Amino acid sequence: MISKVNELIGSSPVSFEDAASRVLARANRTLRGITGIEVASKRIKIEDGRVVEYRVRLRLVFDMAPETALHW
Repeated sequence: MISKVNELIGSSPVSFEDAASRVLARANRTLRGITGIEVASKRIKIEDGRVVEYRVRLRLVFDMAPETALHW
């Protein structure tokens, strides 16, 4: 089996967990076979002394389709 890693960034006004869930939900629409997630970094955006956004950079690991399943 061969795996690939994609790095994606997501944000949320609610929490880091919500930001990560948004990334995963979006990735599930186009990537198949996601097998793991690594949190590469977390950041918080501050405006006027208040937290306005939580940002996460995730590395998604997914299995590549076997050569027999390729369609070209």
